[in-house]
Amino acid sequence: MAYNSPDIETYKSDLENNIAAVQKLKTDSHATIKIQSLLNITIYVLATRFLEGSVKHVIYNCCLMRGDNSILLSGLESELKKFNNPEFANLQGLFTKHLTFDINEGLRTNWFSGRDISLLNEIVKNRHRNVHSTHDSSDWYSRNLKDLTDFNKEYIGLQNVLSYLDLIKWNPTTSKFEI
Repeated sequence: MAYNSPDIETYKSDLENNIAAVQKLKTDSHATIKIQSLLNITIYVLATRFLEGSVKHVIYNCCLMRGDNSILLSGLESELKKFNNPEFANLQGLFTKHLTFDINEGLRTNWFSGRDISLLNEIVKNRHRNVHSTHDSSDWYSRNLKDLTDFNKEYIGLQNVLSYLDLIKWNPTTSKFEI
């Protein structure tokens, strides 16, 4: 799936290179099985970071397209730095607040599905569960109930939602954001 934004393409490429590296690990010992589990968690963290960074990028660029001045953009940067939980409901709030754009339109027009939203949320929730579960990293591998098979199924949902968000642009004639 290709994105319009070259920056999002770069973020995606970085994530997918990490996924490919994790998939090459052979689980032929107790140590590599533990390492594989820790790397599975890492992929969820990186995927959430990919989504979060891409969303911030889209919103910031849309504000640039709209012609926001440097004062508005500086305030936006400060607010976006505080955004770190890209579950779909939080994405809705962010796009509504900063762009007055209802991302549920993508759901209504079948650009993405309710299942895609659930899958996106599952990636973010799994990252949250694992990152905040315990301070003892030796315990992480036994708490993670997901692996790359799960991730590959869920990643499709994230990509479908993000591909819709990547299409948002400013229409100077209507003074609104649209797809």
